[in-house]
Amino acid sequence: MIDKPFILSWAALKAFITAILLALSMPLLAHEGHDHEAATKPTDVRLAPRFELRSEDFELVGVLAGKDLIIYLDRAADNAPVPGAQIEIEGQGIKGVATEMADGVYQLSAPSLTQAGKYPLTITVQAGEIVDLLSANLEIGEIAPAMPDDGHSDRNWWFYAGTPLLLLAGGLIVRRLRRQPQHWIHSA
Repeated sequence: MIDKPFILSWAALKAFITAILLALSMPLLAHEGHDHEAATKPTDVRLAPRFELRSEDFELVGVLAGKDLIIYLDRAADNAPVPGAQIEIEGQGIKGVATEMADGVYQLSAPSLTQAGKYPLTITVQAGEIVDLLSANLEIGEIAPAMPDDGHSDRNWWFYAGTPLLLLAGGLIVRRLRRQPQHWIHSA
């Protein structure tokens, strides 16, 4: 015959384990905006303003990084960087020769390109005996304010802090039930 303290403690232990497993599975439940469909491309992709040009001889990419215009110059035939070129850029509020930072990477200070708008640029590239005259449009959009945090991490802090405490409390309860003298045990 099975005595009652074992049955009660076993039932309490099973109920406790079930409650813990249920609590651990709560973050897995779907919530608003979580529809499990195929991921779509985000509509608000924020890339640095840039332009890309291709001629018979060169591929050129210009990226606005803060107040500097970074230019990547490669050969069109094999996509190899072009070191030692002279790149002159002229446009609305900007005129100068880019300085080489690394093989095929050039930089020109462009503090006038920080405002939103379209900037037509004329770019002259001279590498060895090859001279290319290119034109580009650099479009700088409005800078949107930073999006506020949606608060998911703040909302669930209690779960991550409370689960270990629940496990500890359950262990202490089960331990106490086992050590507690049972006055109502009847011998058969």
